[in-house]
Amino acid sequence: MKAWFATLSPRDRLIVVGGGSLLIMVLLVGSWLSFVDDVERMREVVSEQHVVSQWMESAAQEVLILRKGDNQKHVANSGGSLLSLVDQTARRSGLGSAMTRVEPDGSDKVRIRLERVNFDKMMRWLEELQTKHEVSINSITVDQHQDNGLANVRLSLKGAG
Repeated sequence: MKAWFATLSPRDRLIVVGGGSLLIMVLLVGSWLSFVDDVERMREVVSEQHVVSQWMESAAQEVLILRKGDNQKHVANSGGSLLSLVDQTARRSGLGSAMTRVEPDGSDKVRIRLERVNFDKMMRWLEELQTKHEVSINSITVDQHQDNGLANVRLSLKGAG
């Protein structure tokens, strides 16, 4: 490359050096402008994400407020009876056939006996009762059944009221 450059006339060397310098400057300026555009675009994205984040936080608060109101509606729709709420949710969860006894225990408690119940389904049902309907477990006794995944359960539930 040096030998080729040395064979050029002084005017051609000046043109090659000037053209090369100009090309390097154009590439640097183009890279810089692209970088500046990317930074500006990222600032806009961050700003938009901040707005979305604020909206999601306010929506989460609203959901919590509505969920509390919805829980009260569920109890009201079921006649306000913990007994009927437990029965309806258990049947919806596929536990109806395992329920051998459901009886009231005062005005705000229910005693339940489940035999050969799928343990995982029962746990999901209890979670639904606690989170959506504010029903708490007063007492529970779980005996493993000889079949894997099944249990015999005695429990007492207490309503939110």
